[in-house]
Amino acid sequence: MLDHVRSRTRFVLCLALAIGGVVRAQVPPSPAAAEVLIEQERFPEAEQMLELIVRESGAQTEVVFRLGYVQFRQRKLVAARERFTSIVKTAPPAYNSRYFLGRIALMENRPAEAITWLEPVVTSRETNYDVAAQLATAYQAAGQPRRAIEPLRLAIQQSPWDGGLYYRLGKAYQQLGQAEVAREALATGARLKSANAADVQTLMEATRAAQEGRTDEAISLGRRITKRPDADPATLVAVGLLWVKSGLQAEALDAFERAARRDEKHFASQFNFGLGLLRLGRAAEALVPLTRAVALLPQSLDANLTLGLAAVISQRYAEARPALEAARRLDPSNVRVAPLLATACLRMGAAAEAVRILRTSGAVTGGDPSGPLILVEALNATGETEAALEAAQQAGRRFPQSATAQMALAQQLSRVGRYQEARPVFERVLQLEPGQPEASLGLADGLQKAGEQEAAVEAYRDAMNYRSTTLAARLGSARSLVSLKRLEQARRMLEEGLGSHASEPSLHVELSRVYARLGLTDLAAREAQLVNQLKAAESQP
Repeated sequence: MLDHVRSRTRFVLCLALAIGGVVRAQVPPSPAAAEVLIEQERFPEAEQMLELIVRESGAQTEVVFRLGYVQFRQRKLVAARERFTSIVKTAPPAYNSRYFLGRIALMENRPAEAITWLEPVVTSRETNYDVAAQLATAYQAAGQPRRAIEPLRLAIQQSPWDGGLYYRLGKAYQQLGQAEVAREALATGARLKSANAADVQTLMEATRAAQEGRTDEAISLGRRITKRPDADPATLVAVGLLWVKSGLQAEALDAFERAARRDEKHFASQFNFGLGLLRLGRAAEALVPLTRAVALLPQSLDANLTLGLAAVISQRYAEARPALEAARRLDPSNVRVAPLLATACLRMGAAAEAVRILRTSGAVTGGDPSGPLILVEALNATGETEAALEAAQQAGRRFPQSATAQMALAQQLSRVGRYQEARPVFERVLQLEPGQPEASLGLADGLQKAGEQEAAVEAYRDAMNYRSTTLAARLGSARSLVSLKRLEQARRMLEEGLGSHASEPSLHVELSRVYARLGLTDLAAREAQLVNQLKAAESQP
């Protein structure tokens, strides 16, 4: 009886495929056949076929998702929500289903619910849907224009040819009272809307090629624009943003550089050129276009923050500080600014100011260990070693899987003489980051100070394998060997270091002491004389 019902259902479905008097070939129900119907936008037929597959074969996730999709396209929102919700429950994280649940919530005027669905999808970067633009819509509908900024910027990266996104960005800035930034966004949107129609089509094709993994084709399409001498800078920036999203940093930099040379007064060209240089590790070169960008648009948080970051990386702290102070004024709640500004102050000798900045911002309590770790360094610089230890302990507890946070704790424990407590923390660092040179050296130093000289010699041997710690490890090992009265071994250890560290006074100091203990007074005197000569040479301008 059941087989008869199923045969009759298939017969009815085949009759439904007869449209406009043309009887189509009978197609057995299958996900592939349903996909063909979806591509042809024959949604009612696809829905019937997918429902049949679900009844006969069970609720396969992909089939249920397609069924929810065709119901969504027909605005059968209650049924679609039921399908997508079931997928989220049975096959999390189900980002594509979350996207459509967010869309449904927006259609039903429930922006707060839409935000809860869409935020994890944006964070995951796991879908090609316009999720960032939809999240921005939800934020704006919920009366949160400030939170709409970042998803709109992400949406622009995903669809750099879409002038409408710049228009929305400009309107969001207007709501926030940032008139200059709003004008820049609106002007860029207008330039893109009036751009060469062929360029817009090319950008759309390039975006599609990049999304489908056809990288060479995306590059070739983009170069149709970048190689043309009359290309508008805004369009060149759009090409560059497309290539950034595709991971083509060098190609993106070429597009941004062409745009920046074409129009020195175009903010987006200067900013993206500087940002492109920074992404490629060319921070010092990035300072020029980023400085131009800030001059063109002083209200831009991104331009000031990026200029400050490039200046900190380039160790040009006097240039970093005013840019970062401007960024802080523009957005006092931005937790990325305070650690950079505190670093600039610290390196300029204003450690107390660095402490104040960090303690009055959310950087110390946020989810990034950089703020707490800079606070530890700044407190040490002001002589507050116990407060620095407390800050390091808090960072260690909050970030147990961060080798950097654990290293700061271990070093602070050593700094206050608590070597036994530091030892397991150094060992923890080496578990998290095997071969970490400073942790190997710190562990060896702690063993030496605790009087465990044999273990220290072994630990120093590991630290000697790294260029950054080889000299300190060699000196430490020699001191432990002296404590063990193995003077000849200590002598060989130090003499072997002369080949690569002959100009290091500390090496000659230790060698002089070992020679003296061995009774080699002439050699000891010679090393002492070398120490004086090296120190005199260092003191000369």
